[in-house]
Amino acid sequence: MKKIVLLFVLALCYNVSHAQFGKMLKKKAKAAVEKKLDKKESSNSSSKSENASGMVGSSSTETSSKTEYTDEEFKAELAKKYPNDQAKQDLYYQKYLEKKQQEADANKPKSANSVSDDFLYMSYPFAMTKGMSAVGVDRVKLRRQMTDMGDNVDILPAQDPDYAWLRFLTTPELVAMSPEGYIGYELVSGMFTTKVGADRSQTLELGTGMPILVRGMLIADDVFVIYAASHQGGHAFNVPSYMHEKDITILNVIGKGDQQFHVEWLEKAKPIVKEFEATLKANYDAAAKSTMDAIKMPKAGSMNSNASLVSFAKENVSKTIAKDGAKLLKLNIESNDWSIVKNKYTGRILYRWIKGAFTEKNKNNDCYLQGFLIKQQYNGSGYGSSQFGGVIHGQMPYGQKMNCE
Repeated sequence: MKKIVLLFVLALCYNVSHAQFGKMLKKKAKAAVEKKLDKKESSNSSSKSENASGMVGSSSTETSSKTEYTDEEFKAELAKKYPNDQAKQDLYYQKYLEKKQQEADANKPKSANSVSDDFLYMSYPFAMTKGMSAVGVDRVKLRRQMTDMGDNVDILPAQDPDYAWLRFLTTPELVAMSPEGYIGYELVSGMFTTKVGADRSQTLELGTGMPILVRGMLIADDVFVIYAASHQGGHAFNVPSYMHEKDITILNVIGKGDQQFHVEWLEKAKPIVKEFEATLKANYDAAAKSTMDAIKMPKAGSMNSNASLVSFAKENVSKTIAKDGAKLLKLNIESNDWSIVKNKYTGRILYRWIKGAFTEKNKNNDCYLQGFLIKQQYNGSGYGSSQFGGVIHGQMPYGQKMNCE
């Protein structure tokens, strides 16, 4: 009996301990599985990283579904991600734009900032003076580079490929006004001698600081056109000078050595540069008109009601400006009363004066605003007859060009 009870107790203990051991194994297995899952989730989470623009990127399949955003879509995504933080939205959007610009710049074709290995032919030789001798140049290299002054094209002669013989410079204004696909430049340093004219018998020395303006145009990376004409406009109104299209002469085409290539470009370049100069002229004229529109005839003063004084002024102004071939358009007296001039030491009255304004059209059909004076001398008891004091010179607003309407 004792043996049976002992065996029963041992069996019961075994079952209890076996159950507890089973629970331990289950707990360990569960912990291992949870650890594995945590590790996997952590790994997946770490594969997603917040990029410089604040968005989440992933190597998973969701990346392939949406990798490109428009600017507006990107803004919308940032608004979803940071709904209560406008500063963060702005910051990440700015970084996104910067990154986009960097990528665009990286994909741009690199412009040649160094001297090309190839010599290009000139349609016509130029004479280059260096030191005491003149050398004929018919082959050159083109070097395009950015400087603190802007975008330069240097022409380097075959005889001395390190010497920047002619330098052409463009400006934002010239770029903006150039025909699409081309860039206009202006000669800013260097001198050369060339033959011009219908039979190319006339020798002309050209360079900077002359009445004849020399410009260049970059048609392609290896095609540069040089042309010239008489100077028009004079860089007034903050607009570049222009050339009269009937004056324009294509002096040279720098490009490949093929003769037909040069013959074709000598003809094709003409309408292109004429279009450029016509654009410059149109902008110059628009700026000039805007400036001239601001010049108005001054208002008439009280003295303008004096018919005899107005008649006297018109007669004398007309007579004076007619000597230069100009005609009187409008006139009025600006003064409200006489201004009295006295001797600064004695205080004695010397004379009195009034001023007026008039508009004139000169022999070139340009209109100007001018001023005039009328004086009356003091004779001790009163004032004498009116005297014409002349046209006012060198005093604003007089002497300015204005619209004739």
